[in-house]
Amino acid sequence: MYERSLPQHFARSARPARSGARLWLPAVESPLVPSVLWRRIGQFLVDVVASALLPGAAMLLFVLLPTHPDGSIRSGPLTATITAGVIVVAVAILFWYWVLRPAEHDGRTWGMQVFGIRVVDVSGGRAGRRQLGIRWLLLAVDAFALGAIGLTAVLGSERRQRVGDRVAGTLVVRGRGPGLD
Repeated sequence: MYERSLPQHFARSARPARSGARLWLPAVESPLVPSVLWRRIGQFLVDVVASALLPGAAMLLFVLLPTHPDGSIRSGPLTATITAGVIVVAVAILFWYWVLRPAEHDGRTWGMQVFGIRVVDVSGGRAGRRQLGIRWLLLAVDAFALGAIGLTAVLGSERRQRVGDRVAGTLVVRGRGPGLD
């Protein structure tokens, strides 16, 4: 059943990950010509912009701060409340973007949709919210130094997994629609 749902490029080069396991993965590719690497780089750039703009809209709450004519803020408690509100809204938006939305859209963020890739469980099934949450939390590690940590992890991994993928037990594969097409 699962083997039939694999894309043709997987079916031609599929091999078991470990003896006796039902997990089928693509054959190892050269680090210089991976089918998903360039898509992941493009997706990362799109998603960084999208996920920065969305919480950035929450920053508009700071416009509500009452200020003196010299620009200093009049109320410390109000400033603290609005700041806390902005942080909560920004984290909620980021959680929606990186965890809830992909969970409902076959493991795809907007950037993944644009570049035709998606996140799946290592068994090939849908990635769950828990797995997507782990990936999101570890995005801070992978995105460090302008993504150098994540890129190094992807290039050094047989399955092309970043740190978040390894810990969460997920893979990024090509696929646009429902199912792995």
